[in-house]
Amino acid sequence: MKLGTKITILTTAVAISVVLFTLLPIRGIVKNAFREELEKKAVSIAGNLSDRIADNVLLKDYDQTIKAFDEVLKKERDLEYIFVTNEEGKIFAHTFSKGAPLDILTWNPLEKETINIQLLDTEKGYIRDVAVRVFQQTGSELHIGIREDGLKQTLTKIRYITLPIIIGVILLGIIVSFIFSRLITKPLNKFIEFTKVLGRGEFGQRVDVQYGDEIGYLARNFNRLSMQLKTAMEKMEEAYTYTHLLQAEKLSSIGQISAGLAHELKNPMTTLKMLFQAFKEQPDMTREDAEVISDEIEKIDNVLTNFIGFVKQKGVHFAEVDLNSLIDKVLSLATYDIENSHIKVYKDMLESLPPVKADNSLLEQVFLNLVINAVHAMPDGGEIRISGKTDENFTEVMIWDKGGGIPPEIQSKIFDPFFTTKEDGTGLGLSIAYNIINSHGGKLFFNSTSKGTVFTVRLPGEMKVG
Repeated sequence: MKLGTKITILTTAVAISVVLFTLLPIRGIVKNAFREELEKKAVSIAGNLSDRIADNVLLKDYDQTIKAFDEVLKKERDLEYIFVTNEEGKIFAHTFSKGAPLDILTWNPLEKETINIQLLDTEKGYIRDVAVRVFQQTGSELHIGIREDGLKQTLTKIRYITLPIIIGVILLGIIVSFIFSRLITKPLNKFIEFTKVLGRGEFGQRVDVQYGDEIGYLARNFNRLSMQLKTAMEKMEEAYTYTHLLQAEKLSSIGQISAGLAHELKNPMTTLKMLFQAFKEQPDMTREDAEVISDEIEKIDNVLTNFIGFVKQKGVHFAEVDLNSLIDKVLSLATYDIENSHIKVYKDMLESLPPVKADNSLLEQVFLNLVINAVHAMPDGGEIRISGKTDENFTEVMIWDKGGGIPPEIQSKIFDPFFTTKEDGTGLGLSIAYNIINSHGGKLFFNSTSKGTVFTVRLPGEMKVG
């Protein structure tokens, strides 16, 4: 059901309720007031008639009693009947055309009262029987029955008056509610259509609602939001296009050059490794020296392997990865560098992170690189804080250091291949980490000030590989 229909129904229902709850009590008040006046009238008639016929009843003058009854009946059109009993309590005179009912004396007995009113439900409708004592300490009673004809006529008039009022109020309520709902729903419909436009990404559009109230204020804010979204989207598209074209161009060039370089260096390194393996058995070289040389060559081999992996990306094997366990392993691998640099490591909120779908070895390489970079950023010691957070869409791991920060003039270059500020650095660590996180459908970014740097690894809740 549309909002306009709901408003129309609600407003009409309120109007009808107000009319009914107003007129019904008025009708009840009129009815009660009329009945009170009717009872007062009946008591007055009964009292006057009782005084008039008292002597006639005492003298048993039937004709004068009936004459008095007839005069009262002609004058008071609402009276249905009149009857009187003698001192012994037997009917003396009455106005019933077909004779007095047999049980008439049980209708409204006075007993010890001097006056009593009883509402009788008869075939002619409700009749009030008013009984008064003609002679005190005797059984003589005067009864008159008065109808509610006047009340019926009054209620009928009220009905004829109130019915058009109710119909008029209902029609007026429908018209007013329709106009009211149009005033509200018309701008709301424009807002609904405008949100659909924004949902399609058509930023910069405006909603045409000219009001000076809260709706107008809302429209102005919607229009301002639309323009801000358009401006932000244009800037994002420009930055995205420029950054990714530049990155793609650099990676393409580096890939062509470094692939051949790595291939040429791989064979000599393999031969050198075999020669040193043979030297282990020669007396002029100790086993310890040979093992040190072999370890160093192994490190060179690993660097070249990673370099080839950067240039020629290998397939990614996804599985569930526990980030907390992975960080523990990375910290274990980096224990030597951390302890020698007098650095303390703190972990926050990693135990609560859900598993992510990722390549465990590649993520390990990313976080190891980030931790080592954080260590190198604090040569005089300090602290590293590793924290995590998650929502329904992403899981993030932040690695904070308290070093001197990354100078602003080189922040745009740190993900470029072969860019490094270290004398013995290759400039490939962050570039490889950047590509690994991209291959996982995530993002690697940082924020740096003079008080330190934080690198954030954002991974999607559900893998999106494209």
